[in-house]
Amino acid sequence: MTLTHINPRDYDVFVALDVDRKSYAISFKRSGMQDPKSIKMPADPHRLHNYFTRRFPNDKVVYAYETGPTGYKLHDHLKQLGSSCIMAHPGNIRKAPKDRVKTNRLDSIKLLKDLSSGDLPGIRVPDEAYRQLRHITSTRQHYANDLRRAKQRIESFLLFESIILPELIATRWSNKHIGLLKNLKLDQVRQFKMASFLSDLEYSRQRLLAVHKELQMFLKQNKTLESHIQLLKTLPGFGVVVSAYFLARIGNPENLRNVREIGSFIGLVPTEHSTGDTTNRGHITHMGDPVLRGLLVEAGWVAIRRDKELKQFYERIRSKNPGFRGPKVAIVAVARKLTHRAHRVLKDQRPYEFR
Repeated sequence: MTLTHINPRDYDVFVALDVDRKSYAISFKRSGMQDPKSIKMPADPHRLHNYFTRRFPNDKVVYAYETGPTGYKLHDHLKQLGSSCIMAHPGNIRKAPKDRVKTNRLDSIKLLKDLSSGDLPGIRVPDEAYRQLRHITSTRQHYANDLRRAKQRIESFLLFESIILPELIATRWSNKHIGLLKNLKLDQVRQFKMASFLSDLEYSRQRLLAVHKELQMFLKQNKTLESHIQLLKTLPGFGVVVSAYFLARIGNPENLRNVREIGSFIGLVPTEHSTGDTTNRGHITHMGDPVLRGLLVEAGWVAIRRDKELKQFYERIRSKNPGFRGPKVAIVAVARKLTHRAHRVLKDQRPYEFR
């Protein structure tokens, strides 16, 4: 199990790190000490562990560092050696409003204060299978973005040159559509530009196809993940892309604690500034992965066309928010409700049934 909270009384030494590619900025202290000590060493997990093992041979040590581009390798190494380690989200580390000085050493000291007081919430480090799924889905999203940009470049070029295709196309970006783009009568420079954009379009399509094949092969080798995705696909609006990306981001469903957790993790819950008997709720928090949030909103538009109950829910929320904001507020509420149903489907391990 991933360590997400600690009781400071269970540990003798607290070690906080600011990690970059070349070095560790480390602040540490023994339980009961007021002033921490700070050191710097090369980014070597073996050297880090050996240093504190020699310095505190009979003490129980807990480590902490922020999530970031260095990934999970340091956490994995310390855990493999039997040490306790918390990975913290940068947004969960308290910072003074007037704090204008930032260094690696100061960052490690701030982290140490929260760690030693027991107020540092850790993230759930995903298992290896979920990390691999995350790599596949993020690669797929990368090429999906490239494909969208290639289409936008082509449309922008056609608009700028006032080029109108000679006949109506029933399906945009079909083979017939692309064939017309290839056969446009253009001068040499414009033809080169169009050919370059079409080449980008074709490359992105081929890479997306390769990623989808890799995803299929990966799921065949990981039956548990495949089972979870099949269950998610029973939800309205959840295809294989949304289901795989959703599962890759939330991780192992067994770690989910309550039905509201996913919506909060993705940033679909409203902000709130309430006092006394007055309750003021605003826009959503926008925490978490914006791509997943966007995919769930897209799934919501599909869901209200397929599920009568969700359609009625959408209309009820929209009617309470007149004007142009109504549809936006309502579809975000539908997306949040979809996370509740996804939670139930995964926890109960049974398919969703339309009502």
